[in-house]
Amino acid sequence: MATPPKNPLDSKLTPHGPASEGYVQIAFQLPKFYLRVLDGEAAYLSGMRRAQLLELLVLWKSGLLRIERPPSAPKYRLERGELDELERYIWHCRGEIKARLDRLRARMGNVPPRSWVVLALNEWIGLPEGLEDVEDEAPTRLNARPKSK
Repeated sequence: MATPPKNPLDSKLTPHGPASEGYVQIAFQLPKFYLRVLDGEAAYLSGMRRAQLLELLVLWKSGLLRIERPPSAPKYRLERGELDELERYIWHCRGEIKARLDRLRARMGNVPPRSWVVLALNEWIGLPEGLEDVEDEAPTRLNARPKSK
């Protein structure tokens, strides 16, 4: 039986070894929209897994990786109810990534992991101000703007 690669980027399988191997679990709930974005971005980047994309975002936000999202990357449209439907996600990551994530979260006022992921994904897909920039035919509470007088 072959041994799995030590570097999580060498495998499409999410590593989930015991803590003695240096992996930790971070559990949180994400709106369905952000799980869809995670899947879309990971697939666009050569079939990565969600956990691998999150690791890249941590390295990017830490300044250790200089990457740019290409203009040809997928665009996302918020579907009705996608922010209301939450799904549990368990991120298996290396201990050193968790430590970097904790430092990034502390610099932002010790925001929970869920909030950090949402903010990082918004910035990555080009919506740093939030989802009100997402176009929608019918105004919703996300993009409704008061009428000018």
